[in-house]
Amino acid sequence: MTPTKLEIANIPPYFRCPISLNLMSDPVSLCTGITYDRVSIERWFDDGNTTCPATMQHVHSRDLTPNHTLRRLIQEWCVKNLSQGVERIPTPKQPADLLQVQHSLQDITDGYMRLDNLQRVHSLARESEKNRRCVLEAGAVPVLASVLASLQKVRLNVDQDDPGEELDKDSMDMMSESVSECEEALGTLALLPMNEKNRKALTGPTQLDHIKWFLVKGSSESRVYAASLLGNLTAVEHDVEFKLAVASQDLLLEGLVSLLKEGNSNPTGAIASLKCFVAICSARKNRLKAIDVGVVPVLVDKILLMPDNSDNQITELAVCVLELLCACAEGRAAVCDRPLAITALVKIVLRQSKLATEHALAALWSVCRSAPDAEIQLEAVRAGLFTKLLVLVQSDHSPRTKAISSHLLRLLQNTWRENSLECFIVKPL
Repeated sequence: MTPTKLEIANIPPYFRCPISLNLMSDPVSLCTGITYDRVSIERWFDDGNTTCPATMQHVHSRDLTPNHTLRRLIQEWCVKNLSQGVERIPTPKQPADLLQVQHSLQDITDGYMRLDNLQRVHSLARESEKNRRCVLEAGAVPVLASVLASLQKVRLNVDQDDPGEELDKDSMDMMSESVSECEEALGTLALLPMNEKNRKALTGPTQLDHIKWFLVKGSSESRVYAASLLGNLTAVEHDVEFKLAVASQDLLLEGLVSLLKEGNSNPTGAIASLKCFVAICSARKNRLKAIDVGVVPVLVDKILLMPDNSDNQITELAVCVLELLCACAEGRAAVCDRPLAITALVKIVLRQSKLATEHALAALWSVCRSAPDAEIQLEAVRAGLFTKLLVLVQSDHSPRTKAISSHLLRLLQNTWRENSLECFIVKPL
């Protein structure tokens, strides 16, 4: 195996985290005197452990003391090894302080320097998972939800086609600042983990309408925020009622499709959109609505444009949505009607991740066994599916992948024989 640049640089043992064995970027010391990288030791405690990993002593305090001296030594070592490709670790930011976050949220509620405080809370939430938990613990969700609710007044001016008198500059500036405040609140909410209580503050008809507004009319960044928040809210499996409410908003689904089309220039938005479709289409009643807004052709195009052998999250999510849609007759018909759709799905098999392969096979199985004529099966065989299936049944893929492969082999064997014979027919001179 070729050594990495850091291995060539020969990291001193005391610069490595005892847990991850990687170079520490934010060394902190426990009460036991052992130093760890902050991310690693926090994850250790989050997993329910109560001991020091190195000594196995019970930890009576989880306070982490920054080891500034060691961090400076690591930074100096990085600078000396720049020629070997080692990058200097940045000086870490201090984690969010609960009281300071609570003060910022109170200022937001009181309307004091509202935009500045919203930006501060959003910036903290972007920095780390620990900060996000701190923001959540400080009671951010209802405060941010109330900021989002203030969008209603702004929309009265923004949405009307004929506002009558033109707004003066001061009014325009105030309106622009109000939209910016809502965007910051939306961006923070999109980052926070949601429990049932917090979800209820954001899943009402009015809140959903505001999310839809940003998804359709917001800036490029706020559209991603809206899709990400919507994905978090719809991810709860048992809340079918909310998923149905989301799918009933035609403009909302169209907004998700529009965001998905921008995948090359906005991959974050495409991933957020696809996660929404996965969650929404898990409810069977929603699949027809997703098909009606034209998501199938967009998904097929996404798959066709993906390079071979790339383990791409967009591809995995796209074929997952197609698998869900192919569970209904209308979805299968939409796939059959799209040129090169079958070829695109076959392309995924064995050329992308194992999960993408499994979703693609499941979609192909649904389509091929229900196809009204032999053309679909013939397209799959000509695209090379049968040969790939022979490899899959002997591979280390999941039991589900192997089972679907076996079913498809039996289904396609006659088509493959007939198609193979064509290659051996000797044509008369």
